[in-house]
Amino acid sequence: MKDKHDAATAIREATERFVAECSSATDGQWSFCPAPGAWSMAHVAEHVAISNGNLHSVLSKRLLESPMQSRRADVLDVEIPYLFYRGDEPPNLATPSGTWTDRQRALDSVNSSSTTILEWADAVARDLREVGVVHPVFGLMDGVQWLLFAAAHYERHRAQLIGLKSRAGSV
Repeated sequence: MKDKHDAATAIREATERFVAECSSATDGQWSFCPAPGAWSMAHVAEHVAISNGNLHSVLSKRLLESPMQSRRADVLDVEIPYLFYRGDEPPNLATPSGTWTDRQRALDSVNSSSTTILEWADAVARDLREVGVVHPVFGLMDGVQWLLFAAAHYERHRAQLIGLKSRAGSV
């Protein structure tokens, strides 16, 4: 069973892979938008940073006051990476503005948002398996699962970055 340290490692590694994908893109790939209203790599980076801020808010404001009280999480740890493919999308709480054109600033924001979550997790003395909050689509998740969710969110959007780079070609 994974603990908060394993989950923090997963977040760090997923952040590094996500940032590396963005960093290796050409300027044309970074700003390429496959269709009107679709997201570019810049949009994806902004979305991830906003989502991390929202996740940190859930963790720091609600999680520790929500004991599991003998309840079981609605998902298994191993399911978390696959939840993004269930078909339901969470309420759109992290819509990018489309104004993040400076790649380095965007990646600094992504890294900072990840660091904020990791520092919070490191500072918490409580067993994060003992507290949980309901995700609007995926149900009750304990604190470790919320951290694993953050890592899976990075990977889900890294896959999107790879697809965007491929479609953009050598622009």
